Amino acid sequence: MREFQFIDEVMPDVPAASPEQLAAARARVFGAVRETHPATVRRVRQAGGVRRGGPGLMAVLAAAAVVLVITIMVVAVPKPGEESAVSPVQGVLGAAADRLAAQPPATGGYWRLETQEVTLTKDAAKGYPVQERGNNVLVIGRDGHRYTWYEAVSAAPYGPAAERAWKKAGSPKLCPARGCDPNGRFYARHELDQALKLADGLTPTLGELLALPQEAAALRARLLESYPAGSALSRDQWLVGAGVKLVAQTPATPGTRAAGYRMLAALPGADVIDEAGDVLGRQGLIVQFPPARDAVQIQLVIDKRSGEALAVQEVAPHPSLSEKTVWLAVIIKRPYWTDVRPVVPPGCRAGCTR
Repeated sequence: MREFQFIDEVMPDVPAASPEQLAAARARVFGAVRETHPATVRRVRQAGGVRRGGPGLMAVLAAAAVVLVITIMVVAVPKPGEESAVSPVQGVLGAAADRLAAQPPATGGYWRLETQEVTLTKDAAKGYPVQERGNNVLVIGRDGHRYTWYEAVSAAPYGPAAERAWKKAGSPKLCPARGCDPNGRFYARHELDQALKLADGLTPTLGELLALPQEAAALRARLLESYPAGSALSRDQWLVGAGVKLVAQTPATPGTRAAGYRMLAALPGADVIDEAGDVLGRQGLIVQFPPARDAVQIQLVIDKRSGEALAVQEVAPHPSLSEKTVWLAVIIKRPYWTDVRPVVPPGCRAGCTR
């Protein structure tokens, strides 16, 4: 039978029907055959199958084939003004996934991630919120070596009320910041054995990370193999944390990161904020997910043009503020592979290499 070849020749631009669409179409066609030719169907059943059905059956099946072709064409071609429903999140993350998937595989002996961490704290002595900033470097080598160092950059009162209180107190120097501890300018802020931790129960090796699936459903299934029993988070909440970390802060392959975007797009409750940005003011799109425990809401900020992650932000109530705000942000400055072996800054405290 050449029905599907016929479709390709007559309507080359028609998208291929999915297996689900084909199954539904076949069910409708042969249901119609049973309704319109019941005698023939009974004769086929009595005869024991298609081979003994005779010419009447062949005519019915031929007609059914024609109906099947027409039905598939109707299924494949959307009606005018009836495009398939795609949520804003699926549109944003799908486009980002397409851009990532088109990237060539990375080369180099060391993956290097440079970030700026922004934390909103409350100065217990002064009673007003303070925003701290610091630069963090993480390097993971294919040779098994890891490196990290952090430098505190600045601390400043957060918001007009806090600034007024700070000035009223004489504008004291706030720490941690550059110059606060000249003997310990660089130190390891994060544990190197947790550098690739995606979520509770899931800390892959570099090799395991690079071998993760590059298809959304398969990636979801692989990640959920590590979902811890008795977790306070639901599977979807757990996947939000693991997926966002995977796409934004790991050396996963472009294909795996693209699959991660599509996996996140399929999670319920996600939303998109257009014409927004990160805490540094860089413009992009914010994909935010429903709050998890402690009312913490994860936001993934994406660059519109490249599809790359700009930042990961956590939004929650703050005791010194009347509304929710970004209390923790990891600004993605420069992730890349290189063959240059890193040099740890002089005087970096213990824990900077492994």
